[in-house]
Amino acid sequence: MPYGCQTATGKPLGKFIGTSTSMQAIYQALRLVARSEAPVFVTGESGTGKELCAEVLHLYSARWQGPFIAVNCAAIPADLLESQLFGHLKGAFTGAVRNQVGYAAAADGGTLFLDEVAELSLEMQGKLLRFLQTGHVVPVGATTSRAVNCRIVCATNADPAERVRQRRFREDLYYRLHVVPVMLPPLRERGGDIIEVASALLERYTAAEKRAFQRLSQGAEQALLRYSWPGNVRELENVIRRAVVMHDGVVLTESMLNLPVTPLGGMSEDKPAIRGASSVLRPLWMVERDAIEQAIVECGGNVPRAAAILEVAASTLYRKRLAWKGAS
Repeated sequence: MPYGCQTATGKPLGKFIGTSTSMQAIYQALRLVARSEAPVFVTGESGTGKELCAEVLHLYSARWQGPFIAVNCAAIPADLLESQLFGHLKGAFTGAVRNQVGYAAAADGGTLFLDEVAELSLEMQGKLLRFLQTGHVVPVGATTSRAVNCRIVCATNADPAERVRQRRFREDLYYRLHVVPVMLPPLRERGGDIIEVASALLERYTAAEKRAFQRLSQGAEQALLRYSWPGNVRELENVIRRAVVMHDGVVLTESMLNLPVTPLGGMSEDKPAIRGASSVLRPLWMVERDAIEQAIVECGGNVPRAAAILEVAASTLYRKRLAWKGAS
């Protein structure tokens, strides 16, 4: 999507799927942030779509015609990261048989996405900070620098502020990068988005595997909503793809998903009591359910108001209630 093109507020951007309240807020924020040159720090659990977020920021920016370079800082050995990021000259070290342009220079005029930036060593953090301060890179083995003009977007599934407190992440680098924070919600808090994403994945993998699936069954949808998705969208992709590969038919059913049967965050109500435990003790999910239902009753059935009092998203309450209903 070229810079300047507009889409309706609340509509998904780039490859994102979903129209939940939490994601609509993300889309609105990304539209505004994309126009800026300020560094963006994306956080969220693994599998929530941090690289998709970076791609959207690039796509909707004035740099959309420039390169988008993604670097997984945790996947490159520490002793090679500097030369990979900033480049090197021939003969700079054993194995350097030719000059190499680093990722930063390759992103000149575009966007450099640094994924898992919190995994950088303190030494490498210092070199990254210097690059951000000067706008120049010095390839390994070189004595002169090169100016590079790229926008920085970084991401981590760790808590960067906690890493600073632990002295594992430089405070000065944190403030240099953490100009505009964007936190992506986990899939379990996106309500009906789970079904939208699953349906889109079903269509994609059905075509790729030449299967006949056309839709999810109601039971499958309820199972998807009950599950907690610790691996987020990445895990959902694996579940749907596995189901399509291992089965065929017009409707993908709950049994094909091969998901855990217990409701989100809890155990089944008929689970045996703990030996010696007080009869007052109950599974945590049941305590949570009663607290939520009581709040909704006291708010006259107004779920959004109850959610505000409980300090959670309304979509979370809708999802949990549907999960409990499906488990009963």
